[in-house]
Amino acid sequence: MPVATWLSSALTQRVLSARRLAALLPTSSNMSGSTMQVDSDDVKLQSSIDAAAQSVWKESQISKFQSGLDKIEDTILNKDPTDSAYYAMGSKLVAENSTVVQKVVSAAATTVNFKSIEDGIKSFAESSSILMKALDAVSQVHPAVAVVVLAFKAIVTLELKRRDNDHKVIVIQLKMKDMMTVLLDLRSIKDPKQLAPDGTTLEGRIQGLMGRIAKDIDECGNACQTYTRKHVLVKVLKSISWEGKLAGYADLFDQHRKDIAFAINMHTTLGVESANVKLESLAESVRAIGEGVNMINLFRMLDSPREKEIMELVRVNGGPKECMENDAVLKKLAASKASHLADSEGVVDPVKLDEVRKGLKEEVKDALKNNYALFEKKLELQKQQFIEEMGLTVKRESDRVITAITSGPHDRVVDKDLHQIWKEMNWRSSVKGRHFVLAVHDYFVQKLGATSTQDTQDHLDHLDTNSDNGGGTEISFIMGKAEVVDDDLWTLQYISLPRVPAILEAFDDDGSGFINVVEVNEFTSSRPQDWSLVHWIAYWAEGWHYTIWEYRNKICSILKGMYGLVDRVEIHPANQSFVDLYLNSSTLEELDRLIKSVTPYTEANTAVLEEKIRGYVDKEEERLKSNLQKVDWNIDGLDTLSLITGRGRIERYIFPLLYLVLRRHFWMLRLACQDTFPADVLQIPTQSISTLMSAVSTRIRNLSVVLKQRSADPSALVGNVAFGMFKLLNDSKLAVDELDDDSYLAEFGSGDIPEEELKSITQAGSLFGPLSNNSGYGEVESLKFDQDEFPEGDGILNGVWTGYNYYSDDDRSDGLMQFNIIHTEGSKLRGTGIDRVDVYHMEGEVTSTTENGLDFILKLAYGPQPSEGEETWAFEFTGSFDTSTLEARGNWASVGYPPFGPFLLTRRPTFAYPFLYSKSELSENRARARWKFALTTIRQQIRRQRWSWSYFKDRMEQRKRYVELRLRMDIEQLYNVNAAVRLSSDEILELNSTGERLHPADGRYYMSLAKKAMRMLCIHSRTNGLYCDGCYSGIIGQRMLCLECVKPDFSNHVDMCEFCIDDPASNNSFEHKSSHDSLLLFRALHDRKKKATVTNSKMFITAGKDALGSSDNKIECVSCSCPIEMPCWLCIEWECGCDAFVCATCQKKKDATYKKDSHKATHSLVRLSHNVAPSKQTVEETIGSLNSRLTEDLADVRSRVEKLEETVGGYEAKINQRITALEGMVEQRLSKMEELLLRVLTAVSLAESSG
Repeated sequence: MPVATWLSSALTQRVLSARRLAALLPTSSNMSGSTMQVDSDDVKLQSSIDAAAQSVWKESQISKFQSGLDKIEDTILNKDPTDSAYYAMGSKLVAENSTVVQKVVSAAATTVNFKSIEDGIKSFAESSSILMKALDAVSQVHPAVAVVVLAFKAIVTLELKRRDNDHKVIVIQLKMKDMMTVLLDLRSIKDPKQLAPDGTTLEGRIQGLMGRIAKDIDECGNACQTYTRKHVLVKVLKSISWEGKLAGYADLFDQHRKDIAFAINMHTTLGVESANVKLESLAESVRAIGEGVNMINLFRMLDSPREKEIMELVRVNGGPKECMENDAVLKKLAASKASHLADSEGVVDPVKLDEVRKGLKEEVKDALKNNYALFEKKLELQKQQFIEEMGLTVKRESDRVITAITSGPHDRVVDKDLHQIWKEMNWRSSVKGRHFVLAVHDYFVQKLGATSTQDTQDHLDHLDTNSDNGGGTEISFIMGKAEVVDDDLWTLQYISLPRVPAILEAFDDDGSGFINVVEVNEFTSSRPQDWSLVHWIAYWAEGWHYTIWEYRNKICSILKGMYGLVDRVEIHPANQSFVDLYLNSSTLEELDRLIKSVTPYTEANTAVLEEKIRGYVDKEEERLKSNLQKVDWNIDGLDTLSLITGRGRIERYIFPLLYLVLRRHFWMLRLACQDTFPADVLQIPTQSISTLMSAVSTRIRNLSVVLKQRSADPSALVGNVAFGMFKLLNDSKLAVDELDDDSYLAEFGSGDIPEEELKSITQAGSLFGPLSNNSGYGEVESLKFDQDEFPEGDGILNGVWTGYNYYSDDDRSDGLMQFNIIHTEGSKLRGTGIDRVDVYHMEGEVTSTTENGLDFILKLAYGPQPSEGEETWAFEFTGSFDTSTLEARGNWASVGYPPFGPFLLTRRPTFAYPFLYSKSELSENRARARWKFALTTIRQQIRRQRWSWSYFKDRMEQRKRYVELRLRMDIEQLYNVNAAVRLSSDEILELNSTGERLHPADGRYYMSLAKKAMRMLCIHSRTNGLYCDGCYSGIIGQRMLCLECVKPDFSNHVDMCEFCIDDPASNNSFEHKSSHDSLLLFRALHDRKKKATVTNSKMFITAGKDALGSSDNKIECVSCSCPIEMPCWLCIEWECGCDAFVCATCQKKKDATYKKDSHKATHSLVRLSHNVAPSKQTVEETIGSLNSRLTEDLADVRSRVEKLEETVGGYEAKINQRITALEGMVEQRLSKMEELLLRVLTAVSLAESSG
């Protein structure tokens, strides 16, 4: 075993050596045969490649033990191994232990040096950057590899831009990186068109290979991004599918690495010594170790603590299959802390849970296909930016050559003016920011023909003249005759002392307070090509503030227009809940804080400034808009955001981006007023705003960390950055008074969109795409219902088939389905079909004929028949047709997966299924069951043909009942609801029985009605995150807000569902009583409207009570015209005035009608609970009422105190018992310890005496 242990350790360490960049360093053997003369440019290029290779090699070093093994290997390779005593000893050792060695090699093939993997992950960014620079140099010599280098750079750069890199994805990209390092061997080949011994060129050999590798890199990048965006529950429960896909790319890159090495070796002079030949089998074993690492085992080692916790929960709850198929178990997983789907009280976010459900149902191939369209656009945008940066570098290169004449830090400054300042001031690599800005200010004041003002000199006198980098050079004016540039004279008024902070921010990207050479070059290289430096500085000193304020006002107009659509109830009812969810999102609340924080721009004379900067502002807006269009306006992460904006601080781009994005969203809301749109269409807009605000939050956190080093209270400094735009977001105390109030929008217009523009968008259909028809009736016209009418074809499967597809674990099915199969001569099958989900098309074949029939396979896919070659089949039905029973039976499954369960198809017409006998009826009396079935079926057909009223009435009642039950079931699955909403066991049985017997077209239509009803529900729990304080369930439909149990800042209030309106309730701040004045809401109450709505409600309550207490005229209910008595309800909508009273009885009716035309069922109501108006009470009556309420409250307090005392007394008794027991245990333990110590002392005494 010592031999096995040593070999296992040694061979495992050699894995990484074999897989890394062993062939990167130039060797004497490589260069000795080369007689080619190269010019200086080739020498420089070769030097850069070799330097990069050296850097990558150094990064790949693992340990001292690794280095020692390398030396041993070099010793063996440089000598004839047969001359070495070690060779003879090793051969003998291996021969004597051949069995053990083979086991060790096999074991090592699946062993991973996890520490080395971790090191590779940590250094991935740095080593990738070095490798990309080396590959750029190689691609200049070998253009054929440029396509794969560009693909590799784009994928790696996109991954590095992510904030939450997944280690499993990094491991796959390490495999990709290992593959790309082989391309560095091309440094030894100077001419890609050089002929090999077989007459081919390197360029010709690798060109096709590079194209295939580039395609695989792109697809791998898509898979990695799709995987990282999945929720952790989806990653864990579908780990076999997802991790298998990722591991497949690792194997693919290993194979590509071999192919690249083979192609290069065909054109190199790298020879193989005799010793290498003798050790070839050992080398192959070592390579096999590196390539045979079990990626799945490696993924388990890379599982995060969060993933491991969820895996344990999955194991305890029956495994992945049980968790995915049992919704109750899935909800249990979602409620765990590790899932991040539940709040602090364990309440699961239903929207996020629904996304998890969709992710679990979605196949990996479908997920990759759905994500690829956006990913491809992001990839192309990243590649385009690489190409543009390369062109920009060439344009700036001459400046660097010119400035590299003398030595010193100033020679690294690109701009001539700043280079002169840096040189004259004798600054080192960095300088204090304020000193730098003042020197720049003074330089340009003099250069433009002005003189330094007295306030400038006075200010400089108070500055610390010693730079913080140890220079000690005194700040002085840069004197000398300066050339006057007339075009830039306008900038003088803006390069002034009050604007020094703005100029400093423009240079100081990291907020450290110091300016370094890199920041200076970054600032100057980002200016427009036709702008001078002083023009660029003036923009950041004044023009940027002007631009921010202009965009801020545009954004306010758009927000007012959005809110106006909701306030005027212009949104289509089927879209209302989704619009509410978007407008009431927390990200828009953060957006409000951002735009409220900006310091107002108050300068009056801006004509010249506006003229000078307008071209750049419009061009920058157009650039951002173009990039947004390239990613389909989907800012799905910070990596995508960086692609859109390019380099630079987020505050530079946030306001134009918000304007463009919100304007796009306003278009969508305008179209949402006209027709229904897909349920998830506003998820991308919400995510985009969330990403933008997340970038702002990240910037604030980074600034706080940096500024904390400069001040004990960095909050004030952060609040001054970028004209104060971060102030309210950074300081929550300042933001309290600004919340729930949109009064700042009153001064703005609606920001509406011209009808012509809106019409063009609607016609183009560019926002939503085609909307599907879910009714189901239009599609079935092409299907045959009459069994006497068959389509073309004469095969025995030809015609209409009906039946069910079941699940193995129970008798569940997806409802009745109908196939219209065309079976012509031969074995080919095709046709169409329908179930309650959708219509589908099918293709198949007869696989064999039997004595009693035939065997067949049918593949189905939903939707219309696609173009040839584009089909992706969803399900597969494999079965047999029996001529004796005229039935087709078999199993059905998703294509490529195990069967779900059996299916059964018959020739029975669909209209007969509702009356089909059950198994129990058939077993009890077979003849009676069949006779009853025949009679009821014929009678139903006669009623249908005669269009009898009873037939239509039964259908109507069936439809209403099914839609009601289906809606309640859908609500129960998504939300925690009151017991009154949940289905009983009898209702579940009724729903399943009705659903399975419905005609497929009816089933589709009823399902569409249930979905529509679901869309039109106001789900307060989703929009506002509220739960009933009475039953602790979700609030759906009606929401009651107590106007007496609400804090002034609205941080807490009592909310009730429609089933608890008349019940008392409590939360951690209030004790609610049913007699309290309350507000009843049928629509979502946005946070921004809370303050105004509560204030108006209290005004209406006072006015309503006054009207009831003082009016001599009888006040009637607007529904039943009965006299109004309190408690009653009053509409608070202004169009109804103050006289739309509703009695308590009519308010509870679901289908109440109103005689007042202006009053609608969705209007908000306030409850008037007292019998007399407070304004008419005398002082004595008021005091008596208060005394009565105080007495009740005191009695309630006493009762609660007594209960608390009883509880505390019980705990006290239990504590005394436990303390007594504990004291007994302690005394018992102490006595035993004393006894033990006595024994020890006795033994010690005896030992000493005997000694």
